[in-house]
Amino acid sequence: MKIIPGIVALLEKKAAAGSILARLYSNHYSRVIQKEIELAGITSGDRVLNVGCGGIPFTAITVARLTGARVYAIDCDREAVVAAKRCIKSFGMEKQVEAACINGTAEIPFEYSVALVALQAEPKKEILNNLALQAAQGAKLVFRKPRPELAHQYDLLPENPEPCALTSHNEATFNCSVLYTVIAGNMERAS
Repeated sequence: MKIIPGIVALLEKKAAAGSILARLYSNHYSRVIQKEIELAGITSGDRVLNVGCGGIPFTAITVARLTGARVYAIDCDREAVVAAKRCIKSFGMEKQVEAACINGTAEIPFEYSVALVALQAEPKKEILNNLALQAAQGAKLVFRKPRPELAHQYDLLPENPEPCALTSHNEATFNCSVLYTVIAGNMERAS
């Protein structure tokens, strides 16, 4: 039974109602997101897709603020997307960040050069394959990986293809973010 992802989703929906709680929650992850921005080389010219944004789309908001990139935040949970839209508005980010109820395994109606995928997003293998098929050549796909001792709580990435780079974190639930680069609808292999 996957208890931790459910608790995180519930807390995000509740915290999204109050902008102070949302800001505190977002601030906690700012270093993680900065490292992911560096890992993927995100700039203001990128169009970023945040898969599994949850009720507090802190990744989407922080990426938009730090880089100036246009960000599309998606989640398959309608209730989370309603909360995310309120949160985006409370941060004054409606011009840079758009939230929509879309599953990461479905057709993505936005063009993106970078995708950042939440730890809770699943099924990982299908999301990875779907994003790679729809992304342009050279697109970067970043996934958060759970700590080994919590692997049973999260859907895991496939062993192949291997990511081409990673950045480490010291978070309670995840310890790294991995990078894939799209090459002709597939992922570049690690060298």
